[in-house]
Amino acid sequence: QFVIVVVDSTDRERISVTKEELYKMLAHEDLKKAGLLIFANKQDVKECMTVAEISQFLKLTSIKDHQWHIQACCALTGEGLCQGLE
Repeated sequence: QFVIVVVDSTDRERISVTKEELYKMLAHEDLKKAGLLIFANKQDVKECMTVAEISQFLKLTSIKDHQWHIQACCALTGEGLCQGLE
């Protein structure tokens, strides 16, 4: 059982909303043992946030009770999608 979250790497204004919702979701009883996959989408767009920036902003290293992985991707080309699911 795992959760997949897709982050728009170009939307710096709403990343804080993503963070808030992510932590609410992970605190839910039904997801206590769920793994977490974060797709950093739109990595093909110039000036997008990097995977490192997104990881730092979402404070992913502070998540100790869930296995997590963040994967750069581009939904238009499919780049990174298979790697994330592996």
